[in-house]
Amino acid sequence: MKQTINSILLLVIIGVAVLFFVVDPAQHEIFPQCLFHSLTGGYCPGCGSQRALHSLLHFDFAGVVGYNFLFLPAALFILYHYLYPLLNKAFGWKLPNLFYKKQTPLIVLAIVIVFWIARNLPWYPFNVLAPVG
Repeated sequence: MKQTINSILLLVIIGVAVLFFVVDPAQHEIFPQCLFHSLTGGYCPGCGSQRALHSLLHFDFAGVVGYNFLFLPAALFILYHYLYPLLNKAFGWKLPNLFYKKQTPLIVLAIVIVFWIARNLPWYPFNVLAPVG
């Protein structure tokens, strides 16, 4: 059962990745708009993530950072979470599991809140954190 769920999840992830690779969210309106931005005009921590994912799949790292400065570090953090057990097993390393440390949720929450506030400040250098386009 668990293998079936994992297989379905993997297929969904591949399908979403193909969709974001083929369709540019900046040019098509099939993707959902940010409710927070629609209601307030401000940017939530996730604003620009759809366009950042499209840019990442095309190896446009400047575009990723321009759309959402926090997206690339978050993607690398999540990638690490899935790769560290494989690396530990394959190479005999002892990389730590950063996801389940006691302080990780508080650190992530603090980073997200500071980013959320900073990207909505109207002056330099904070205004460069707002998504481009």
